[in-house]
Amino acid sequence: MLTRIVVFLVGIAGVAHAATLAENLTAERVTLLNWVQGSFSNARQTREGTNALADKPAAADAAPDLLFPIFKKIDVPALGAHVVYLQWPMGSPEGKLQRQRIWVFADDPARNAIMMKFYTLKEPQKWLNAHLEPGKVRAMAAADVIPYPPACDLPFRRHGDVFLGEIPRGDCKIVSQETKTSMTINGRIIVSKNQVWYNESGTRDNGAVVFQVPRSGAYEFDRR
Repeated sequence: MLTRIVVFLVGIAGVAHAATLAENLTAERVTLLNWVQGSFSNARQTREGTNALADKPAAADAAPDLLFPIFKKIDVPALGAHVVYLQWPMGSPEGKLQRQRIWVFADDPARNAIMMKFYTLKEPQKWLNAHLEPGKVRAMAAADVIPYPPACDLPFRRHGDVFLGEIPRGDCKIVSQETKTSMTINGRIIVSKNQVWYNESGTRDNGAVVFQVPRSGAYEFDRR
């Protein structure tokens, strides 16, 4: 009888612990989404020449582009409950887009992480300024985006005053839709209350670099 009681109590404690972890993760996800949303730029970085994640200052021909990113949560039921649209104009807030993506976040208590899937758009121009047209973007369907394999998902975890998300190195293998090039994608995103740092690259099996964004170090976006 005593054994049954002990097992029962241990079971209750386990359920309570799991519930607490899930609640904490939900709270962290709310904070992460609040921090990542907004209008940013790396004007300070381009002005001061900072490149904190590189092992040396960027050469002039590898300096980061001047960007004015927008990150905005949007309502797209077909993709998930926590969807963020991003577009990165170059040179000015009205400039040509360097990047246009969909990020989808979900809690994963088993990994103690907030997982982020990312998608490209099949018709980028169709969804330009999606953050300004909630009615239009709500109709976006899974057929409108190109998913990356599950191995490319970024687990986000909080470390002090920042969230760090990074593709597990070597796991994300894709074939480019445009060039049909096989490559491994690496990516890291750091989010704080008023900053987003970002770098991404694609490499062949022989180590040759297919692309690198930015060309050295990481973008350092400050909230505007």
